[in-house]
Amino acid sequence: MTNAMTILDEIRTFFAAQAKGAKLLTTLPDGYPAYVIRLPEGFGVAVEWDRDDAVSEHFANAHFSSSKMTLGGSEKNLLTLTSYREELRNEFACVCAQFVDPGVDGRDRKALLDNPLSWWKHWRTLLGNVISDKAPYSVLCEMVALEHVLKSDPDAEWTAAKSGTHDIESPTNIYEVKSTIRRYGADVTISGQFQLLTPKPTDLFFCRVEESPAGLSINDMKMRLVKSGYDESLLEHQLKVQGYEFGASSRDKKYSLLERRIYHIDDKFPKITAQSFKGDKIPRGIAHITYSVDLEGIDFLTW
Repeated sequence: MTNAMTILDEIRTFFAAQAKGAKLLTTLPDGYPAYVIRLPEGFGVAVEWDRDDAVSEHFANAHFSSSKMTLGGSEKNLLTLTSYREELRNEFACVCAQFVDPGVDGRDRKALLDNPLSWWKHWRTLLGNVISDKAPYSVLCEMVALEHVLKSDPDAEWTAAKSGTHDIESPTNIYEVKSTIRRYGADVTISGQFQLLTPKPTDLFFCRVEESPAGLSINDMKMRLVKSGYDESLLEHQLKVQGYEFGASSRDKKYSLLERRIYHIDDKFPKITAQSFKGDKIPRGIAHITYSVDLEGIDFLTW
């Protein structure tokens, strides 16, 4: 079996030198080429891959993706594992060494190339995944709501991708989208005292979903929105900044829409504002208020 420590030493040496470009690893056996790389977006390792499939996954502080790179005068398809955390480069090198090591008779390399997502899922489970992005069903429901809104409000914009206070907004209206995978109950979290305190007419969209192979995925909704005239490059950018860039496997997870409601936010809708406190002022020192609203018993429309 290949000496993993020798591979590790070679990777760590290249990382420490901070040289730009790619270098063929010399400590690997013949027939199993791999490269140690340093690019503007990060440093890591790469192995040659004979497929054009798109792969793009994130776990912890690492990015596992497919890419094309010119090496030795010819363009090659690669699977790359990179990170941007310089202070963790020695620790990251350990994962890189395992990634490129072909294993006994090349079994590990074959398993990686045959099923890259399986390798990623195993390491994600082991190392954990520090992800604060929305769940796939939340993004999906915002896209479904956007499709509905655009039919009557063509100037609406998906502002959630900008980390805005509201999910969808137009010059005349504001739309909030809440979603759940729970089969029962309809309580939603209001994130901040200003989310429902708006100068424009505001509607709250509520979606109940469940995982189903017969349902819709983010990629399905992308195609529907693009077909209806939505700018594809803008949509890809909006998905990327939310953690769902092209090639992410989570974009293929499917959900059935079990229930869809629209609530108009008026004076009757329960909410916490400055008027909820004595003197119509939020108490001094309170910077942010998060609360839950039970939607049961409140009038709604279906969509």
